Amino acid sequence: MTRYTTALFIASLALSSLGTASATALTAGDILNQYNLVVFDDLDTNSHVDGRTYVGGDLTGNGGDFFQHGSQAAASAYPALIVGGDVSGGDKHVNSNGNALIGGNVSHLTMNGGSAAVGGTVEANSSHGNFRSSASVAIPDFESILRGYSSALAGETGNGSIRMNGSRAIFSADPNQALTVFNISGDFFNGVNEIEVSGDATSRLLINVDGNPGTIAANFLGDYSSLQTSLIWNFFDASAIDFQRQFRGSILAPEAAITNSNNLEGSVVAGSFYQRGEVHLPGFGNDFPSTEPPSADIPEPPVWLLFFAGVLGLGLFRSRRRASRARRTVLDAEHTPASTV
Repeated sequence: MTRYTTALFIASLALSSLGTASATALTAGDILNQYNLVVFDDLDTNSHVDGRTYVGGDLTGNGGDFFQHGSQAAASAYPALIVGGDVSGGDKHVNSNGNALIGGNVSHLTMNGGSAAVGGTVEANSSHGNFRSSASVAIPDFESILRGYSSALAGETGNGSIRMNGSRAIFSADPNQALTVFNISGDFFNGVNEIEVSGDATSRLLINVDGNPGTIAANFLGDYSSLQTSLIWNFFDASAIDFQRQFRGSILAPEAAITNSNNLEGSVVAGSFYQRGEVHLPGFGNDFPSTEPPSADIPEPPVWLLFFAGVLGLGLFRSRRRASRARRTVLDAEHTPASTV
């Protein structure tokens, strides 16, 4: 077997394993579980995202770190960063050996251990790491699936009751319900200074919000260690949301331009995002009762899979070739007659 065919064989094995891992269809729950942040349009950021990030439009802003705590993210066959448009602005980093898939042009991006397949050009002076430019890139469609999920959740009948204690709103899970559903209006947050959500490890809570909440500045009270992965705030028709305080639970806001000046704790879906606070794991636990429409196949583009697999294969090939050269050097030294004086 030649060196070239050996490298291709190794790459094909890696591609085969990746293809097997990604054969199943993704539901909305899968996307929310595997991606910490999904933005349908543009993301303007100067902060970081713990897990994976999907941006349908452009990624801009003064800086940003992605896949910051990749080891804590749910397993996925998808890249750490997907961008449908361009990456520009200040220096941005993909960490934890995460890969990236980018449809447009790239500047000021550093790949810390992973590889990037880029549909456009890569500005070499400002970008660092392993890139393949002018690649044939196909961006998966997360938007239609998540919009459908938000609409389906919005149709759930309310079965939970909210208790007010002064300016504190208390949402309590009903232990007799597989999914406790609260339906509130956007102006509910006016005058609410504190939010408390109570339940246990078996609780599943959905809070549907109808209308624009505007600014949300309430403080969250209590321990959310067992609830954060099982709580969704569905702002299904909001057009703008400003999160001024730390906010807990996954956020579905498919129509909204959102901004934050503090941390968002959980998976986040937005129309567009002006990010000035961190987005943290853990995200959605994907353990709601079945309320979403049938899942859709999201084929992973074979070209960028081949690229990532090829990088792996080439690395193994180069490593073996260096080892082979080292062995030959030792053998040549052993069989070279010593010079006589």
